[in-house]
Amino acid sequence: MRIGIYTPNYPGLTGEGGIGSYTRTLGQALARLGHTVHTLTPGDLPTSDDGPLRVHFTRTAHMPGIDRIFPGAGACWRVRRAMWRIVREHRLDVVEFPNWEGYGVLFQLAPQRVTMVVRLHTSSRETQVIDGGIPTRWARWDVRRERWQALRADLLVTHSGAHRRLMADELRVPTDRIRLIPHGVEVFPEFVRPLRPPGPPTVVFLGRLEHRKGTFELLQAVPRVLRELPGARFVLIGADRPHCPGGRTHAEYLRDEFPGDIQKQVTLAGRLPQPEVDRWLQTADVFVAPSRYESFGLVFVEAMRWGTPVVGTTVGGIPEVVEDGRSGLLVPPESPYDLAAALVKLLTNPDLRSRLGAAGRKRAEVEFSAERMARRTESLYRELLARRSVTRPSEGTSEPI
Repeated sequence: MRIGIYTPNYPGLTGEGGIGSYTRTLGQALARLGHTVHTLTPGDLPTSDDGPLRVHFTRTAHMPGIDRIFPGAGACWRVRRAMWRIVREHRLDVVEFPNWEGYGVLFQLAPQRVTMVVRLHTSSRETQVIDGGIPTRWARWDVRRERWQALRADLLVTHSGAHRRLMADELRVPTDRIRLIPHGVEVFPEFVRPLRPPGPPTVVFLGRLEHRKGTFELLQAVPRVLRELPGARFVLIGADRPHCPGGRTHAEYLRDEFPGDIQKQVTLAGRLPQPEVDRWLQTADVFVAPSRYESFGLVFVEAMRWGTPVVGTTVGGIPEVVEDGRSGLLVPPESPYDLAAALVKLLTNPDLRSRLGAAGRKRAEVEFSAERMARRTESLYRELLARRSVTRPSEGTSEPI
């Protein structure tokens, strides 16, 4: 098959994010199965190769006159033109868009259509509800575009049962209209976890430092952990956003609200290259991500594959990834006290860390490998293409006007 996938970011080229990580992993795994994969992402770079993947770029700059009336329409038009160029030049069989921002909505309005799949990640509406406040006009249009795009897709797919139920309710469609394929990661059976060096324990977080990821609660839990383990070190990897009280960044909140002896135990590392991220995940005593919502929780699998024990929350798709007490520990969201207690429990019990880490690694290898995700996606694409070849045998893929 010849496959195209749009992503709002691409790791190592245009920025980090869960959708970008999923796209890159899926694309590379599909390529190993013999398929040709083209990705499209916002950017102003020349077309390049990332291993077996061909990465194309498109500008998504605003068109002021159009966007003033229909916010986001300019970006949708640019994405439509760029993706159709790839469809025409490379004769794509199927195209996948994420629901996020709904930038594929105009692509679907072409008189001659290509089979289109929409992958339902965390939606703009969910994010707005979690962040609170009154959504802007632009934010409301994000929600509209996502809904219109999803309802016109040939197939909807998501990655957890919890998120499938939530999205079925948001889109007002039957649950069985949304197919289920869990995310996957590259696994490395030959990896041997290094011996823990002497010294204080390290807790690592990976993700954007923002309201939805629970990083404010994580900072609140730090003093409680340090009372039990004064030398514990916290490393937060990811872009810092102004989501702390008073519109402050996490760096500002840490500086303003915490004494110096606590500040020095917390490192806000910012964005890091993937090899450095992997080193932190491979050597951390505990990985933590106290999210207020995750449609799946890919970051947990990214840590579990290295045998690192994880602490998460009981929301969204996380309990489908992390089995509480078996492959990690789960606590209620927005609860610094419970979060601190779980971290102390793991940090003071090496046997428990070892047991949960080993079980998590096994679970990542068996249930959430990139190959498993790719084979299930391949099967779904073939099923969809076979169905459409019967219902629409004469359609071509010429570029629309």
